[in-house]
Amino acid sequence: MKIFVFSTDDRGLEVFESKEAAIAACEGIDVENGECLFWDEHGISLEVVFSKPNKRGSFTVVSGVYDLRPFPEGLDLLEFLPNVGYVEGHGMFNSVAEIQQHLTR
Repeated sequence: MKIFVFSTDDRGLEVFESKEAAIAACEGIDVENGECLFWDEHGISLEVVFSKPNKRGSFTVVSGVYDLRPFPEGLDLLEFLPNVGYVEGHGMFNSVAEIQQHLTR
């Protein structure tokens, strides 16, 4: 199942082959700070649910453990696409137009 991840700091949309790959690439601390937004392969919003919280120390930060669950009440990716500055499709998609075509099939 493909996962789309939008990075709020640079407006990039990255496509991952699986939920596990997306989670491995997105540190829990960044996710908690709202720097990553997630959608499934159908463009349905995903919510982040932490099973182990992030830990912040005086000099260290340790990312927690989280999972992604469907959140149909969230904004659909198709509606969000105008906010995307560029796509990192890893050979699956090369542009916003290709993603839009995929989601409207």
